[in-house]
Amino acid sequence: MPESILIADDHPIFRRGLREVLAERDDYEVVAEAGNGVEALRLIREVHPRIALLDISMPQLDGLGVLAQSQRWPDPPICVMLTLHDDRAWFNRAFRLGAQGYLLKENAEAELQRCLQTVRRGQRYVGSGISWKLDDRGELHAIDPLSSLTAAERRVLRLVAEHRSSREIAELLHISPRTVDNHRAHVAAKLDLRGANALLKFALDHRQEL
Repeated sequence: MPESILIADDHPIFRRGLREVLAERDDYEVVAEAGNGVEALRLIREVHPRIALLDISMPQLDGLGVLAQSQRWPDPPICVMLTLHDDRAWFNRAFRLGAQGYLLKENAEAELQRCLQTVRRGQRYVGSGISWKLDDRGELHAIDPLSSLTAAERRVLRLVAEHRSSREIAELLHISPRTVDNHRAHVAAKLDLRGANALLKFALDHRQEL
């Protein structure tokens, strides 16, 4: 008997693409589609799909909200989250709420079959292009601590490793000190760095890689 699947995404063309991928095998059946989170939650309650493919960014109720509520019900679906962004906070929250899979939408069609095979075995699946992974205890780690940084953030971090002040960095890069401070804050948030000297210590430890 094929596994029943719900697809929830507010873009019909993307839903159609996933349907076509799933139609290539006879062990999956799309039993419901939703264009927003409220509709997805209703259909999960009514249809009881075995697997739910949930876009994180949906109107009315986002995919994380659907995940959180559905996991409190008896016999909840296996939830695979779909997103446009490699966002650490969303990734962390999704798995803490009970997600079994996490895919970038740009890679979803190519990886969907492999992802579904993995989550059906009770294992977690993290798609390619994601900068974060979970260890056996469910703890979050960066696959490559620098891979989530933009080119501008890496340039700022390189100058931090040279013990440059924000004003000096601003002059060298021809940007404002406020922009430098924003880059520093974003790097610290992405890498979960806390404390007055944490950014400098990280920059010094990784200066050969910058």
